[in-house]
Amino acid sequence: MPKKKKKNRYGSGESRTVSIYASQLVPAIEKGLKYHRAGVFDKAGEIYRQVIADNPGSADAHHYLGVIANQTGQYQKAIPLIRKALALAPANATAHYNLGVALDNSGQNREAVSHYEEAIRLKPDFVTAYKNLGVVLHRTGQIDRAIGIYEKALSIKPDYADVYSNLANSLVAKEQMEEAIETYGKALSINPGCADTYNNLGVTFKDAGQLEKAVEAFNKAIGLKPDFAEAYNNLGNVYGELNLSQKAVQSFEKAVSINPGYHEPVCNLGVELRKLGLVDEAVRCFEKSLALKPDYVEAMVHLVRSVTYDECDDTIAGMEALYSRTSLPDGQKVLLGFSLGKVFEDLNNFEKAFAYINEANRLKRSSYAYSIDEDRERIRIITDSFDTSFFDAYRQCGHHDSTPVFILGMPRSGTSLLEQILASHSMVFGAGELKDFSIAANRIEWVHSENRKKGYIPIRGKSGFEAAGVEYINRIRTLSTDAKFITDKMPHNFLNIGLIKACLPDARIIHCIREPMDTCFSIFKNDFSEKGSHRYACSQEELGEYYRLYTGLMSHWRDVLPGSVYDVRYEDLVSDLEGQSRALLEFIGLPWEKGCLDFHKTRRRVSTASAVQVRRPVYRDSIGLWKRYEQYLEPLMSRLSSSG
Repeated sequence: MPKKKKKNRYGSGESRTVSIYASQLVPAIEKGLKYHRAGVFDKAGEIYRQVIADNPGSADAHHYLGVIANQTGQYQKAIPLIRKALALAPANATAHYNLGVALDNSGQNREAVSHYEEAIRLKPDFVTAYKNLGVVLHRTGQIDRAIGIYEKALSIKPDYADVYSNLANSLVAKEQMEEAIETYGKALSINPGCADTYNNLGVTFKDAGQLEKAVEAFNKAIGLKPDFAEAYNNLGNVYGELNLSQKAVQSFEKAVSINPGYHEPVCNLGVELRKLGLVDEAVRCFEKSLALKPDYVEAMVHLVRSVTYDECDDTIAGMEALYSRTSLPDGQKVLLGFSLGKVFEDLNNFEKAFAYINEANRLKRSSYAYSIDEDRERIRIITDSFDTSFFDAYRQCGHHDSTPVFILGMPRSGTSLLEQILASHSMVFGAGELKDFSIAANRIEWVHSENRKKGYIPIRGKSGFEAAGVEYINRIRTLSTDAKFITDKMPHNFLNIGLIKACLPDARIIHCIREPMDTCFSIFKNDFSEKGSHRYACSQEELGEYYRLYTGLMSHWRDVLPGSVYDVRYEDLVSDLEGQSRALLEFIGLPWEKGCLDFHKTRRRVSTASAVQVRRPVYRDSIGLWKRYEQYLEPLMSRLSSSG
């Protein structure tokens, strides 16, 4: 599922604390400060106001009244008071800092930066000003400047845990995950009791794919702060990725019990329930999340995915109104655009549906740099490395275990349906889209080989393939210890067929094929939210080119591994469910079970975009659906038909 929104990571340094500095004060101000520091703001304010009445030119009295306003959340009241103080005493570094705090909390980022910088100019070792300046720079997207500011702060105060935590947040924004994890560690070595830092560390482990370590970090955060609803929400998301649905549901429910108004875990609970096939319960969660936060785009997206619309309602009207806001960030507009495309397709308004889909793709494609040549070169290296001579040298190496059944092909080609059919068999566990093979295969070391057409050869030879195969089997066996077969339906494993056969020569490989235009348009109209994946999907031209690269690679696998890949055509499967299912089970080596025909009744976790569709009996609605949009798809049709 699309990755869930996380809290802005300003860490334990998020709060902008005020500074109170006294020097050469009149006795009345000193008396006021005693009450002020004790938190008796009313009495302190009364004294400061009396000083101003007696002496309107008292910069300190104006300043400290502004500080009280800051401390009580009255930032708009604080700003003119501290401005007055600075008009009377412009060289007061602390007043510049505190004005920066008020402006910062009021969302006036540019002015906040200028006053933090002036505080630093007047007082070069003003380390908290460096910290707050870094936070504003991070928030406004000036990540490199923020990192430099944090490093300067640490040169002044090397044991400043908050700054290490905030520096780590900025490193995460640069996708420097290893450095960020190390920096969070430094923050925790100084302040091991900071739950916020453990929470941010957990999010970073999750983003880096280190899910077990993420669980450990979130549990430490919760141990330090048992009512930490955000950490429970994040923990639930990780349990969801680990396919631990019961623990995920419990974590989301705990987050909501701590904070009933927290809309994110309500929505996330709905996502997990939908994966389990509890669609009605999921819809109620999405509706509750929207009741808590009516403009929560993620809840709108998941609600739309879970229902079929036959008329416009308040939800659709709200989505269109939100989409039209000029202030809506492009990322949110992309999510809404894909969702509104789905809504108007339900309503048979294909012109309006395509307008939303096309604009969502345009906006998303403009957000990243990509060239189809990157994938062209990647596939060239694969075909050059895994050629006939490779399999002659490494045939029958690897780990001999027949447990895995790989289901692969282009996204939206029927892989979820096929897995659901197999998972309805008593001897099969459907594991869904697993990253485990790539994780295991990444342990294999390769060296460039000039004499293999610029391909690559393994450093450790056959032993490396065997070790990767063993690791993969050990990983998937944690999901089921007794099933004879375990399916792995990561579609893009078609890139790894050569590696799969080298590491796991007894594995079954099933290739799903669907009519090219239906496949490609289904990709084009759906949002693939995973960072960095499916970058070809947002342009008709690049999508068509990628599909041709995929078909070329599959032809290569048939040439070098004849008989190793079993093809299943989506159209044949839905036309002759029993005949195709019987042949499929025979290929795997399974006896026939009629329950495979009732796949839609099978209770299992499905985490893909097809989670709702596979709960329906077989249907043919999507065959040829692209023809409803034919007038808009000439660039795609042209690339698919090109012979160049």
